[in-house]
Amino acid sequence: MKKFAIQLLCSFSFLSLLLHILAAESHQTGEEKEFGYQLNSENGPSRWGELEPEWRTCSNGTKQSPINILKQSVKTVTHLGELDRDYRPSNATLKNKGHDMMLEWESGAGSIEINGKEYVLQQCHWHSPSEHTINGRRFAVEMHMVHKSEDGKVAVVGILFKIGNPESFLSSLRDHLKSVSGTGKAEKVVGVVDPNDIKMSRKYYRYMGSLTTPPCTENVTWTISTKVRTVSKEQVRMIRVAAHAESGSNARPIQATNGRLVQLYQPDEEDD
Repeated sequence: MKKFAIQLLCSFSFLSLLLHILAAESHQTGEEKEFGYQLNSENGPSRWGELEPEWRTCSNGTKQSPINILKQSVKTVTHLGELDRDYRPSNATLKNKGHDMMLEWESGAGSIEINGKEYVLQQCHWHSPSEHTINGRRFAVEMHMVHKSEDGKVAVVGILFKIGNPESFLSSLRDHLKSVSGTGKAEKVVGVVDPNDIKMSRKYYRYMGSLTTPPCTENVTWTISTKVRTVSKEQVRMIRVAAHAESGSNARPIQATNGRLVQLYQPDEEDD
């Protein structure tokens, strides 16, 4: 009986160790729980913080994004200066990740400088409809250009779009977008892509927030271009094929501002 108990204990210990190893390997390879955008679903935005221990900030964070930017509440400033961009063409791959379309540059594509810190451009992706709103208005598309510094800090430039004429940068990716469209994850090597072809205004909103997808990491420097540009309905459809089918959207709901300061950089000259 004693021998049987020892064997049982050893078997249990081995099983526990095996499960621990498998869990660790799953996490290291990125096989974490999938998140969705359908409200009130088991993996919807209100539940993100419960899906993984590393995602708790999605639920209990105090500086979450996106937010509604109220024009009457922003502080107009001139000291921020124009966004210091030093982009360069670089090889890129277009990826349908299942919840968004992402264009990833292999080794960075130049950088921006904010408060003396350099942030290297890693990737851009699209949300439809927009995640940030202006005076409560939501737009057709929002592009996010994600930058990272050497010490792991993140700076995101957001550009809003309404329905109208086709957007030239998306037009240049049209055939590639079609090749990775569908419900499954896919990717396509695009070749050299110049981020200087992405247009943004000189005026912008600036605030401190978070990533808008898990793990919802905070202390992200957000720069939202004030000029709303245009995309065609066809371009919106090409972007949305990667969004979760049940929701038809990949936009996180608006988060509480919690007294955060939103600044508006206003140059002396008229904006382009």
